[in-house]
Amino acid sequence: MKVGAFGEVMLRLTPPEYRLLEQGRTLCMDFTGTGVSILANLAHFGLKTWMMTHLPKNRLGDAAEASLKQMGMSTDFVGHSHNHIGSYFAENGFGARPTYVTYQNRRDSSFGISGPDTYPIETFLDTVDMVHICGISLGLTQDTWRSAKYIAQKAYEKNKTVCFDFNFRPSLNTEQGKGSLMKERYEEILPYCDIVFGSLRDLTDLLKLAPAESVVSEEDTLKLIRDFLKANDIKWFAGTDRLRQKDGQYITGRIVTLREDIKTMPRHLTVLDRIGAGDAYAAGVLLGYCEKWSLERSADFAVTNAVLAHTIAGDVPLTSREQVQHVLDHPTIDIIR
Repeated sequence: MKVGAFGEVMLRLTPPEYRLLEQGRTLCMDFTGTGVSILANLAHFGLKTWMMTHLPKNRLGDAAEASLKQMGMSTDFVGHSHNHIGSYFAENGFGARPTYVTYQNRRDSSFGISGPDTYPIETFLDTVDMVHICGISLGLTQDTWRSAKYIAQKAYEKNKTVCFDFNFRPSLNTEQGKGSLMKERYEEILPYCDIVFGSLRDLTDLLKLAPAESVVSEEDTLKLIRDFLKANDIKWFAGTDRLRQKDGQYITGRIVTLREDIKTMPRHLTVLDRIGAGDAYAAGVLLGYCEKWSLERSADFAVTNAVLAHTIAGDVPLTSREQVQHVLDHPTIDIIR
C-alpha cells in the first residue's frame, strides 16, 4: 500500500547531553513533524511513502527536503515558497525533570500560509492509497484548516483510506473561543476518516461527548469509543495510555473497532527521548492495517515500536520490522552480533 501524509515539517533544535537552554552553546538540528515521523518509519518498514507540504524557498527548505529524502520518503509533492519554517526547542527531560518544548512562530511558516490551491491534491491522492492528516493543521491557520478539510473530502470521494490524528495542542489554541471553534472543525473532518488516533481526553474534553468524571470504568470507556465510531462511521480508534508505578513508567496500546477491543499488556519504558513515541505507535498500527494483520498483532507490534522509539534520540522512530520483531520474539537479548 502506498501511504501519503499532509502536514507540517518543523525544525527541532535540541541542546546536547540533556542540557538546559541556559547551559548550551550548541544545538542539534533535526527536521521533524507528525507526518515526517510516521512516513519515515513506514519507509523503514518497506512501504512507499509521499509527503505533501510546503517548505521555505531557501537553503533551510533545501536542507529539510534533503532530510525527508534521506529518511526514505518521496518529495514529489513538496513545494517551496516563502522563507520561514516553524521550529521548536526541545530540552530533553531526565529522571523527575520532564521534557520541555518551546515553540517558535509556526503560523507564518511556509506551511502555515499555504492554502489548498497551492497543492497538487488531485495528483497526490491519485498516487497514494492511504493519506494521513495531523490534527494540528486544523488549528494552526485558516489556510492549513482549509487544506486539511479539502484533502480529507477529496480522499473520501476517491475511496482512499483516511487516517487522522487528533494531536490537539491546548498551547496552540489559547485564544478566547478557540475551543468551540476547534470542536466544530474536528466534527467536520471526522466523518471523512477511517482510522483515528486519539485518547479518551480528546473525546471528553475536546469533543464533549461525555463528562470526564462519568467515564470511570473500562466498560464506560469502551462504550464511549464505540459511540464515537458509530457516529462518524470510523473503522479503527487507536491510542496509548501511560502508567506510572513505583518501578517506573509503562505504556499500553489499544485498538477498538465496533466488534473488537484489543489492549496490550503494559510494557516497561526506558526513556532516552520522549517525543515521537506516539507517532511510532501510529506507524505500527498503520503497518498492521496495510498488511491486514489481526488487531492483536497490530497492537503488539505498534506498542513495541513505541517502546523502542523512547530509546532513540530525536522525534523520528527509525526502527525496522526486524528490530521490532526481534524485541517481540527475544525480549531478553540485549546485544546482536
